[in-house]
Amino acid sequence: MGKNILIGLLSLLLLASWLLPRSSNKAAEKANPPSTPSENLVIEALPSDPLADGIEAMQASPGFEASGLGWCVLGDDGEEPFFAYRAEVALTPASTLKAVTSATALEMLGPDFRFETQLGATQDIELDPSGTFAGDLILLGGGDPFLTSITLTQWARHLRQMGLKKLDGRVIADARCFPERLIPDAWDWGDVSNYYGAGPSGLNLDFNRFTITFEPAGEPDEPARIASMTPPLAWLNHHHFATTGAAGSPEWTSIYGGPYTETLTFRGRIPLDSGPVESRGAIPDPAYHAADRFAALLRLEGIEVTGEVTTARRLFTDEGVDLPAPHTVVLTHDSEPLTEIIRYLHRTSDNMVTECLFQKLQERDSLGRSGVEIVTQHWEERGLRVTGLRMEDGSGLARADFIRPLDLAKILWLARRGPHGEAYFQSLNASREGRVRWKGGAMSRVRAYTGYTGNGYTFALMINRYDADAETLAHWRAKLVDLLLALPPAGDEPPSS
Repeated sequence: MGKNILIGLLSLLLLASWLLPRSSNKAAEKANPPSTPSENLVIEALPSDPLADGIEAMQASPGFEASGLGWCVLGDDGEEPFFAYRAEVALTPASTLKAVTSATALEMLGPDFRFETQLGATQDIELDPSGTFAGDLILLGGGDPFLTSITLTQWARHLRQMGLKKLDGRVIADARCFPERLIPDAWDWGDVSNYYGAGPSGLNLDFNRFTITFEPAGEPDEPARIASMTPPLAWLNHHHFATTGAAGSPEWTSIYGGPYTETLTFRGRIPLDSGPVESRGAIPDPAYHAADRFAALLRLEGIEVTGEVTTARRLFTDEGVDLPAPHTVVLTHDSEPLTEIIRYLHRTSDNMVTECLFQKLQERDSLGRSGVEIVTQHWEERGLRVTGLRMEDGSGLARADFIRPLDLAKILWLARRGPHGEAYFQSLNASREGRVRWKGGAMSRVRAYTGYTGNGYTFALMINRYDADAETLAHWRAKLVDLLLALPPAGDEPPSS
């Protein structure tokens, strides 16, 4: 008798353990109170869970069987997930990590924060009767990712209007507000010299990028021609290995180099019938480029420059000279406010811009913490215990970055309810006629999406190591979003404007 009872109890425990994952959805638990043991035996009568059915069907479909999927959906309270599917497994976030960096920067720096760039001089600007200034001009970077040649042109024109006709000195760029290392160690070698791999310098200019245009030669396998390079970057050497491909063949280009290199390598295949093909690359020494560009703009304004163009880094590495702070500040430029910078980076997914925010958080930290420590501790102070977060960068370009869907969703949930929640919400991309605000991320075999739905849910969906094609992936993404939008309103989600 006792043996039969024991077998019966074990059978019930096994059945309960099988049923438990199906009842993990918070909404399903609220809508369907726990059944009595006798009802649990009627498995066919269990209600369907649309979110669980959707993600499980995706996991079982061709192209996703071996993939890592994680999905977290939060309702209005944010304490426990409304729905979770492997949400506590850390996955590669790609550019959805930008949403973490931007949310942290907005709360720690404030929406009105602006980067500052200065034009300094080694002594007061005093011109002799011929209009000569005997001293150095120093471009003092503050990490502004939006600084362009327009500002440097205005500065050159201002100096001419002051009466400057000759600079008897050097043009020096000082980018030391950020670390000398331009590129995070975990960025792939194939990324770092292409446009999306432009690194964050303490002195950036024109997004630290150049454009090179190739044209096919007359016959296949002949070297392709370099038609133009903008800006010219005359101080850079290059090795050119791009060739001409047969008509109708695949087109590709890639640029190789590295931080501070003076030689770039161009590779690619330009189809015979393609016409001009543009490729964009990362400028390997942004600070030197800024100084070189400013000297050229001074000359365009009719100002002679007698000294060399250099940087604080080159002076130290080549001559052991530690450049002192400028004696005087001549001009100052402030960037767009942080809200506009964040809006831009969410729209364009710009890695360099995001890394400038990540570096600025570290520069302003009085405790000398790393970026991941700053981010983790900030959200812990906001009540979230982040687990398994790895940030090799702030932009998500590193494949070694990891975050749990649970933490990604909760950070966005907190950001929406933070001191600048509406500004953050409005900075995200809008789709589905404004019913979804989101940030996406993509790299080879990685897709991720995080954001808010108009019916009050916060979500993070992460897909790693999938084999499905783009059309199939888009189908499943749309299906899961449809399921979210079909849910009843979550509750007291902050109103959108």
